[in-house]
Amino acid sequence: MTAQLTVRKSGGSTIISLPKVVLETLKLHVGSVMELSLENNRIVLTPINEPMNLEDLLRACPSKKFALTDEDLEWVHAKNKGKEM
Repeated sequence: MTAQLTVRKSGGSTIISLPKVVLETLKLHVGSVMELSLENNRIVLTPINEPMNLEDLLRACPSKKFALTDEDLEWVHAKNKGKEM
């Protein structure tokens, strides 16, 4: 894929905007961290893999996989055995 981008001013910064298809393909979002390097007079942007958090993991799982088993339900509804809340 190739795209023509324009360098612009935004407040006190100079920016380029990445096309939506690039963001989706690389699974980038606002706040994603990237490494910038100059190679043979070219700008190279490389996404830095961020560790997944619980929210990301849950979002990636199909909701039907979250069905509680009988054992889960027994645990959820069990009475406290000590000083649990």
